[in-house]
Amino acid sequence: MYNKSMFISQSIQSILQTLNHNGYQAYVVGGCVRDALLGKEYTDVDICTDALPEVVQSLFEHTIPTGIRHGTITVLMPEPVEITTFRKESDYRDHRHPSAITFVSTIEEDLSRRDFTINAMAYHPDTGLIDPFGGRQDLQDRKIRCVGDPDTRFQEDALRLLRAHRFCAKLQFTMEENTKAARMRNTSLIRYIAVERIRKELIQILEYDPYQIEQMIDLLSPWIPELKDCLLCEQHSLWHDTNVLHHSLRAISFLKPFDEILAYALLFHDIGKPSVKTTKEGIDHFYGHPPVSSNMAKRIVHDLKLPSRFQKEIPALIEFHDEKLACKLKTIYRYRIERGWSDQRMRLFFRLRQCDIMAHSAYGQKSLEDLNAFIEYYDSQRDRPMSFEDLAIGGKEVLEHTTQRGKAIHDTLKQLLQYVFYYPEKNQKEILISLLKEGRFV
Repeated sequence: MYNKSMFISQSIQSILQTLNHNGYQAYVVGGCVRDALLGKEYTDVDICTDALPEVVQSLFEHTIPTGIRHGTITVLMPEPVEITTFRKESDYRDHRHPSAITFVSTIEEDLSRRDFTINAMAYHPDTGLIDPFGGRQDLQDRKIRCVGDPDTRFQEDALRLLRAHRFCAKLQFTMEENTKAARMRNTSLIRYIAVERIRKELIQILEYDPYQIEQMIDLLSPWIPELKDCLLCEQHSLWHDTNVLHHSLRAISFLKPFDEILAYALLFHDIGKPSVKTTKEGIDHFYGHPPVSSNMAKRIVHDLKLPSRFQKEIPALIEFHDEKLACKLKTIYRYRIERGWSDQRMRLFFRLRQCDIMAHSAYGQKSLEDLNAFIEYYDSQRDRPMSFEDLAIGGKEVLEHTTQRGKAIHDTLKQLLQYVFYYPEKNQKEILISLLKEGRFV
């Protein structure tokens, strides 16, 4: 399972040889070494050397000083390859960025500053693997373990608190006990990390293994405090067989192919349940939880600084995720015409509903047939006009043939769309202009 060597492309070998022939050490380091040992494909290859950045620039024709302050030069061979001078870091005053960087002379010193043992290995095709901290053994044991003292590693860079979970999720590893204990002790440092970085790690965890969220609700509590209540909220009913949080994470596990908007929507779709829970005769009920969850989601997606489209789509999808979908025209009308949903949003909505239902108990999954029947019915009606773009006329014609101006033009077009949805054969330019002239929709 674990390769004894790794494939080194001709361009990477050329870089190593150039540095070596000029009297410098050079190694392939980091994630590519880890992935090669796991037998996984890798694309980005990083190189470490004892050559100073200025020397690296002088040895290669095409370079970019991408991070020269931190010792990193990008060499174009023709693909970009980052070459970084051996270094150590100190004085992490903001628990994220080092205040001081010192260049060092050995690869072992450089590896000692890295986060986890599985990322603290180096390789050279002539000398083989350099593994001073037991990273290869941890790969075999499927463990995430900090290099050296775990408290120091997390206090240096608090983003590592999340990265530890991300590697657990991606590799299906577990956190080594001392590392896990230090992670718990240093949870409060997460406040030093920008929410954009939190979000980047979170979405990868949701994609690789959403159940990892159960192990890190304390880290996410500054932005999503409701997760703890969801974890503690059991659901005693025919439709559920687990707590609210586990149900939501299970729903995300069915999200194939993965979609960021839907991952967040599924994570939050039942987040209001604990606040509305009632129990009668041993059965739990959550009446009115969709709009409550939607309102909570609005705050969360804002606090997470998600893209504007996400902030618009996610609460809308959640608000109606529990509505019955009868195979009737008026159901389609309600979503596409009254609420103005696009076909794209409908498709997201269907996928959310499918994942939600599949995450129910075996009894609850019976409603999947009803949902699929509605999707089939919806598709059979797709030729009906359902958006302003489908109308045979636009604002220009309303302006020419009526006295309507400003917002009234939009209102008239909305009335026309409502009409031709039920009577698609009337969606012809001449007919609609005639109706306008008659004053039917003004």
